[in-house]
Amino acid sequence: MIAPTVGLIGKQQVEEAMKKLAEQLQGATRVLVGVPKGAGVYEDGLTIATIAAVNNFGSADGKIPPRPFLAPAIEKGAPQYQRLAEVMIPKVLTGEMDMTMLLEQMGQLAEGHVKQEITDLKIPANAPSTIAKKGSDNPLIDTGAMRQSIRYVIDDSGEPIDEGL
Repeated sequence: MIAPTVGLIGKQQVEEAMKKLAEQLQGATRVLVGVPKGAGVYEDGLTIATIAAVNNFGSADGKIPPRPFLAPAIEKGAPQYQRLAEVMIPKVLTGEMDMTMLLEQMGQLAEGHVKQEITDLKIPANAPSTIAKKGSDNPLIDTGAMRQSIRYVIDDSGEPIDEGL
């Protein structure tokens, strides 16, 4: 039989671990999920990031309705990100893993959520002419290039995001 063991970390060790965690969290490090700069270009010259933005927010002329896929995916995944943090933060505190590894795990999870949202989104539906042209009724998938371009990156630059989605 395996006997459980309990260990207590002294107050000083806990305070030091919390201080280290606070230092790691104060940085400008963030996980970004979307279509990164340089993801590619379609045959007509439009970047994949532009097409993703138009699909997510809708076109300026209103001909293409918004089909948000980024925020809803992240919102739906929030409980899983919270749970991952609850499980892994103690490992960060004890030095068993570093914060970058935790952020990478969250990024992978979020990337998967966004890709799934693109696959699952059905409304607003495509126009019948678009369905006929594509041969599919999935509003956000034509060639699959946009979905395949979804990536996460760990960014510690603190710079504003000026390109990509």
